[in-house]
Parts: sequence; structure tokens; C-alpha cells
Amino acid sequence: MRALLIINGVDFTPYLSSGGVQQTEIIRQGRTVVGLDGTAYRAEIVKRGISVGLVELRDGTWYRLAAALQGRPAVVRYIDDRLGDCTKRFYITGPTAAAKTVRGGHTYFTGGSFELEEK
Repeated sequence: MRALLIINGVDFTPYLSSGGVQQTEIIRQGRTVVGLDGTAYRAEIVKRGISVGLVELRDGTWYRLAAALQGRPAVVRYIDDRLGDCTKRFYITGPTAAAKTVRGGHTYFTGGSFELEEK
């Protein structure tokens, strides 16, 4: 299956590092009740969490991607592990990158990463 990550209309897919998209399940409102016979009854709401890692980026590209992360909650189109092609709203935390080198008048950023949590 192909990778896909479009955030607020900006395609992040070409800039994903190898293994740069990791999906997790986030449990919200999990409740467990144990009946008198010892049977456990569990209900929970499962939301999607996505960790994103990016390759080394030139300054203009990083600023364009970072600007797309400013609209919150973000509209994200991605390939879900269970559902396939999805479009959902996500909260964004921690867009970070470190300036690595300056070459030819351009700054290159490395370690760009951020977290997405389904609304």
C-alpha cells in the first residue's frame, strides 16, 4: 500500500523519512465493569495517533510544511492501518526541527517531526 499524508491541503508524502509514519491507537473514555459473576465488561472509544518523521529539508520547504501545521485542528488525509484511505481532523503537537547546516545561502533542517491525535 502506498503512503499518503496530506495535511491542510499540503502533501507531506514526498518528505516522509523511511519508517516516518507510525500509527497507534489512543484509548479515550475506557471503562471496565466487573459483574458479580466475575465477567469483565469493557467499553472504550478508540482514536488514532500518528507520529511523523521527516527527511532533511531545505529552509523553504520546511517553512511551507510548518505553515500547513498552523491550522488546528488540521484536516488530514492519510492511509489508516485498518480503514484504508481516510480524511479526519487531528490535533497537532510539537512540530520541531533542528537547523543542521547552511550551504549555498540555504539552511537545511533535520529531525523534523510532529504528532497527530485524532479529534
